[in-house]
Amino acid sequence: MVDDLLRLKFALLVSALRPGSRRALRSLAVAALVVIVAGGMLVAGSSVDVTDPGQRAALVIAAGALSFGILVAPLAAGLGSAMEPRRFAAFPIPPGRLALGLYVAGFVGVPGLLAITLAVSVESAWSEHPGRGVAVAAGVITALTIILSSQLLVAIAAQLAVSEPAARAVTGTARAVVAVAIASAVLAAVVAVRGDDEAALVRFATVVGRSPGGLTWAAIGEPGGEVAFRLSVAVVALLALGALWFGVVSRLMVAAQRQRPADDRQIDAGLGWFDMTPATPGGVIAARSLLYWTRDPRYRVVLLGLPLAPPLIMVALLIAGIPLPLLWLIPLPFLALFLGWFSHNDAAYDHTAIWMHVSAPLRGAADRWGRLVPPLVLGVPLVLITAPLFALWSGIDNGFEALAGISLGLLFTGLGVSSVVSALAPYPAARPGAGPFDQPPLTGSRSFWAQAGSLIATLGFMSPALTVAWWGLIADARWLPIAGLAGIATGLVMLGLGVLVGGQVFKRRAPDLLSLAQRT
Repeated sequence: MVDDLLRLKFALLVSALRPGSRRALRSLAVAALVVIVAGGMLVAGSSVDVTDPGQRAALVIAAGALSFGILVAPLAAGLGSAMEPRRFAAFPIPPGRLALGLYVAGFVGVPGLLAITLAVSVESAWSEHPGRGVAVAAGVITALTIILSSQLLVAIAAQLAVSEPAARAVTGTARAVVAVAIASAVLAAVVAVRGDDEAALVRFATVVGRSPGGLTWAAIGEPGGEVAFRLSVAVVALLALGALWFGVVSRLMVAAQRQRPADDRQIDAGLGWFDMTPATPGGVIAARSLLYWTRDPRYRVVLLGLPLAPPLIMVALLIAGIPLPLLWLIPLPFLALFLGWFSHNDAAYDHTAIWMHVSAPLRGAADRWGRLVPPLVLGVPLVLITAPLFALWSGIDNGFEALAGISLGLLFTGLGVSSVVSALAPYPAARPGAGPFDQPPLTGSRSFWAQAGSLIATLGFMSPALTVAWWGLIADARWLPIAGLAGIATGLVMLGLGVLVGGQVFKRRAPDLLSLAQRT
């Protein structure tokens, strides 16, 4: 079975280079880019001086970034690969043999070539140093993990992203990730060669070394205990991915094929977000929420205000005398808190459209989950992308773990609290399409208590994690990773509880919510 799949993979690669087609020109362009990237990795690896802390840190950063770029590279070529597990569902092939065969065939092609080249280049950098054996082990484990992860991504994306808009979104995102990965590796190399900011490189390499992409690369040259721990975690992760890969292949061999009707181009052009979400009650509500967040002026002001808030916050706190290192750790948690708190009145924002939610036989939890998709889609990448930068600029040890964990915890906790408050204590909001400041006249203190209560509740639930983080900043930095873990754990628990409780409250108070919408 493995040799048959390998022959099939070689045949597909040869057919892509068949002359006389536009696809062949595109394939040649991709091949040229691959040769340039692979050659650059080999040249850079052979010229790195790992005894220099800056160059060693740049090697970890570049290897981690390129690992992630190689992982998503198959998606950048588009969906619909002939080597997807679902393509073999009509053949009587045992799932285990098919999973193994497809995995081995994954090494034949661009991702496999680049993953092996990356491993060889890192090993060549350590070839004359005591860490060579660890470099070989790290390269082998990482290459195996990259190919397995890329196979999983391709299989899952091909099954979920069946519409043209979704496929284009996946492909475009993957290409952007590949470009950012290459740019990050080049930037790290340039900074290391210039020797301008060695301390910043070392701090950023420490952050990358704690991520999945840099876990094994950062183990090279470390003490024996650190090496054993990192490689053990990597092996366990590889085995877990292998079990997941077998489960995905087994499932896709018997699952019904998700596909579009033959003539649905015009439908796709008009459905937008609804094409990109599952055909479930929660998916429909998520699509409508995404539509509101991207087109409604009431939500758009939030998107426009997000990039403006950090500099304004930092300037105000700097004037107040906050030290600059601590200042870098404040804007991101504040943004996460605001993004989670903003949904505390989302049911009232629907206005009369909420009658669909009231009349439809849907679970309250589906309504709550659907409304949380936009802030989650916006907030989680925002935290994961900017937290390493803010932590690096702060220069505080273990700052990344605390900053990312606390920010995600505030976001998740805020959304969980908002899921309950928006169903329990809604107040009149601006009509759909109105400006963000066109608020209806409010009577009584209901709006104040809803706004203040949701904010205080979020901070109250997160207070243990925030207290630990503060203690880590002023006393012992070893508490900062614990604060990050506590923040994420608190956020996940509160998010789940908020959806469940909020769903029950929404179903019980649905008539009251509809009555409120009709009065405003």
